[in-house]
Amino acid sequence: MTTQPEQAAGEPSTARQRDLVALLIALAVAVALTRIASALTLRGAVPSPVAQVLLGDAAVWVPLVLGAVWVLARSGRGTLGRFRVELGDLVFALGIVIVVRVFDVVLSLALTGSTGLAPVPSLGTPDVGLLVVSAIGVVLVSPLLEELFFRGLFQRLLADELTPRTRWLAVLLTAFLFALSHLFLGSATTAVGGFQVFLTTFVLGVLTGTLVAMTDRIGGAVVAHVLFNAVAVVATWPR
Repeated sequence: MTTQPEQAAGEPSTARQRDLVALLIALAVAVALTRIASALTLRGAVPSPVAQVLLGDAAVWVPLVLGAVWVLARSGRGTLGRFRVELGDLVFALGIVIVVRVFDVVLSLALTGSTGLAPVPSLGTPDVGLLVVSAIGVVLVSPLLEELFFRGLFQRLLADELTPRTRWLAVLLTAFLFALSHLFLGSATTAVGGFQVFLTTFVLGVLTGTLVAMTDRIGGAVVAHVLFNAVAVVATWPR
């Protein structure tokens, strides 16, 4: 416990800067562990498809959780209350999903000639267990963790380091980092695919970040992220 007053928003703070660095380190570790997990999978060291998915998820989630816990333990008072979702948040979340999904489809059509939301071809009966495990990670766990990490912690800390006139840069810089992380952590195998992933996630990050900046709540951003990912899962589900 400390009796010293908290640093005012907009004034440089060594503690906030240290927390920002801790989050960046956690993200870098996630990228490194993801590369290791991918290498192990390619070498056949993890034969089970479900285990491969869980290993890949853990490589990302564990560092991000540890980084978030580190920051929350130091300055996380009131964070749980910011998960609250109000009616206006739901309306904006739905609008964000529609805008970004339309943008993604148009971008995909322009770059590849297809929407990218067709069911995945499957030889024989799909592995339902694998699909369910993957869907839970993509639709529920990842959106919740990523919104807490990027918008709930990183964007807020960065905004507090900036002046009121430049605080909007926190939304753009966080969205850029969010998109860059998906480029390194994602499964895009071509330059075109990576370009599309980067642009789409950047737009998603800007819109959800703006919603968080306007409301000081991340509940709406979580809902938008969940719905955005759910659309892709439902549209590409093998059938």
